[in-house]
Amino acid sequence: MQNKPLDGQGKRFISGARAAEYPSFDLLGERRQAALLRGRLTALNPQLADQLSTHCRHLFNDNNIQVSLSPWQPQGATADYWLGVFGGEGQGVFLGFGSRALFGLSELFFGGQPAAMASKALSSRTLSDTEERLAQKLFHYLLSALFPALGLNLDGWQSRWSNRGPGEGMACCELTLAAGDWQLSWHCCWPQSLGADKPQALPAPQLQAQLDEAVRAVPVKLTLELAQLSLNLGELARLRVGDILPIELNETVLARAGDVVCLGGQVAEQGEQLVLKVTDRVGDVA
Repeated sequence: MQNKPLDGQGKRFISGARAAEYPSFDLLGERRQAALLRGRLTALNPQLADQLSTHCRHLFNDNNIQVSLSPWQPQGATADYWLGVFGGEGQGVFLGFGSRALFGLSELFFGGQPAAMASKALSSRTLSDTEERLAQKLFHYLLSALFPALGLNLDGWQSRWSNRGPGEGMACCELTLAAGDWQLSWHCCWPQSLGADKPQALPAPQLQAQLDEAVRAVPVKLTLELAQLSLNLGELARLRVGDILPIELNETVLARAGDVVCLGGQVAEQGEQLVLKVTDRVGDVA
């Protein structure tokens, strides 16, 4: 393999900031597939909320409890503790809890009021057995409803606590358990490929139209050579800062995109600005 220099004509890498300026095209349909799954999950939220509310009323012996779920979004979540369930293909679903939420669930389970936890120090504590069991139950309630709704089988999935949260490519939802004037929240993160339907391929004309639109949005920098000047070496060596060299603008100016000549024109003045009046099209860039 021939080595290519990383400067000049051999440059093959650009910065992330510059790459973000270029249009992004979902050629493989991965973003459409993820969006379809998030839509399915969000559509299931009312059903999930009803089932979770029923389970939690029984678990915490409080008929006023209501559970709600936010729309599923392609963004991460932060938590003090992560409980994950993992299948045979290495995919994992996560619940993320804050210390205050787990402490509040424990207080609620033993008949206390979660609102009273606001003033307690939680940073140096460790999980209790009760908190771990409550989190496991809440996860089981959620997955027992979600997996069948998405046509998935929960058999063989194993749960474990983790210090590390989920990686990228997750759809996240906030679950809130509330009653009266208090509420507790935690997050669920779901792989956007788990249970996703394969998106239908775009028809060829539509695909071509999107490709054409993406190509036309690529930014192009044009370089114009306005003039050339000839000097001998002696004259060049005698030049000092402040010297003035007479030049004459080229009658026809060529505009290049990189090394490719694509336009010809004439330099003119428009108000106080120099402009290029296009007189010729060179090459096929339309």
